[in-house]
Amino acid sequence: MSTVFTPAARRTSHWWRRAAAGLAVATAGLHAGTLGEHAASSPMVGVVTLAMILGCLYCAGHLWTRGSNRDWGLVAMMNVGMIALHLTVMSPGSGGGSHHGHAMHAAATAPMTHVMSPAMSAALATAALEAVVAVTVLFYRSRLDQPPT
Repeated sequence: MSTVFTPAARRTSHWWRRAAAGLAVATAGLHAGTLGEHAASSPMVGVVTLAMILGCLYCAGHLWTRGSNRDWGLVAMMNVGMIALHLTVMSPGSGGGSHHGHAMHAAATAPMTHVMSPAMSAALATAALEAVVAVTVLFYRSRLDQPPT
């Protein structure tokens, strides 16, 4: 079944695609800002960070040009995965310490004493916003594909 979008729906879709692409570029910038720190702590973490930068730019390019359901699904999965990974690695008692394997002092492992860096807070907030936008777009697109009842 082919769905015909009204001009207003096309403009809205275009705006959401461009906004999400901008958020993906911002996320790539946040990753790039931490690349030196990550590569210094562990070459493997540096490689993973570089892969995330490229992944963010890949998604941004696809959202900017077409924004298919596959692209939106990839954005949602990558952002939810990033949030889960960072919260797991950064949680006290995980062995990861404060961030990507940096050890925390024993005195700092008391409950609720861990404070995220502003860059990490910004990255997690941006990822959460991207995930919410992607899931919302997929939800509404799936509703448009339903046959009339």
